[in-house]
Amino acid sequence: MSNVNKLIILGSTGSIGKSTLEVIKHNNDNFNIICLTADSSSVVLAEQINFFKPKFAYLNNHLLIDDLKSRLTHNQTILITDIHQLHDLLKSDSYNTLVAAMSGSTGLLLTYIALQANKIVLLANKESLVMAGDLFSKYRKQIIPIDSEHNAIFQVIGYSDSEEINKITLTASGGPFRAYPRSKFEQITVEMALKHPNWSMGRKITIDSATMMNKCLEIIEAHYLFNLKSDQIDVLVHPESIIHSIVNYNDGSSLCQFSEPNMQIPISYALGYPNRINSGIGSFDLSTIENLNFSKIDHDKFPSINYAYEALNGSETSCLVINAANELAVNAFLEKQISFLSIFSIIEDSFRISQNTTGLSIEEILDADTLCRQKIKEIIKKYFIN
Repeated sequence: MSNVNKLIILGSTGSIGKSTLEVIKHNNDNFNIICLTADSSSVVLAEQINFFKPKFAYLNNHLLIDDLKSRLTHNQTILITDIHQLHDLLKSDSYNTLVAAMSGSTGLLLTYIALQANKIVLLANKESLVMAGDLFSKYRKQIIPIDSEHNAIFQVIGYSDSEEINKITLTASGGPFRAYPRSKFEQITVEMALKHPNWSMGRKITIDSATMMNKCLEIIEAHYLFNLKSDQIDVLVHPESIIHSIVNYNDGSSLCQFSEPNMQIPISYALGYPNRINSGIGSFDLSTIENLNFSKIDHDKFPSINYAYEALNGSETSCLVINAANELAVNAFLEKQISFLSIFSIIEDSFRISQNTTGLSIEEILDADTLCRQKIKEIIKKYFIN
């Protein structure tokens, strides 16, 4: 088993976690799953435990533990019931690689523990880098991004800090409202925003795509992942979602990675790195598509892109504040407490919350995030739909 990659997957029941397990099915002899974790999806987690037979499993919602146990046919999996036990497992030598597939800020501490333990982290949890970029950048050579855009950049440049790079260009599908009139944004419903044209993702990231806040967060993430200045990171709308990112060099050359818009491809690259393994997805046939379209961002419709540059260019706005405001505003929208446009307003109102995270420890960052969220919740109340 010495050549087998031993994995812990945080958020195995989400879209990234499920895609990771699909890739593992195609390469079963290469991987040994040590632990699967989920927030509250006891039914799906039970199915995964019964199939993959991990040594450990963790369900965050303790009220569903009995339901989980009742569904298990594989009784040798040890159910971890205390978060500190999970911390101890992440610090241990029982695994090599962490797949950080949890969405939102909840994955920050768990991911950091794995990095401190010198593990390789396959990172889909962009909020970790956004909240604690200075801290995480110290471990940059242990991180392989599995977001499609950053993974595409990584496939071209790897861990190199090349002075030959002029800039990188992240592509964006434009979400469901790319061609939707700005005058009708007030009419956007949760159901409309959850209908992504290309990708199958979780609810939070799907709304982020609709507001293009996902690109705001990805600009910040790219800054820390690839050691680039903010003016070296650009975004283009590419509705076909075939070309996932572009590296532009000083000599005028540009290199890109393209593939089907399917997360199993970047995940397989990260799992197999530095080798390529079977993703379960075939090569893309360019003859099947007539046009590849690219355009600049409409900043009037999507002011979210500018938030990243404001934060990275040293304004009072911190990346932590942007992340917290977006996370809470998206949740309020999904709960139908606020309108779609209010997401932007809440984030902009939150800019007045001054929070410098440079030089803070992980505990101090988590405390700052808690205090920040208390203030943002008061801001959100002003936008509640009567």
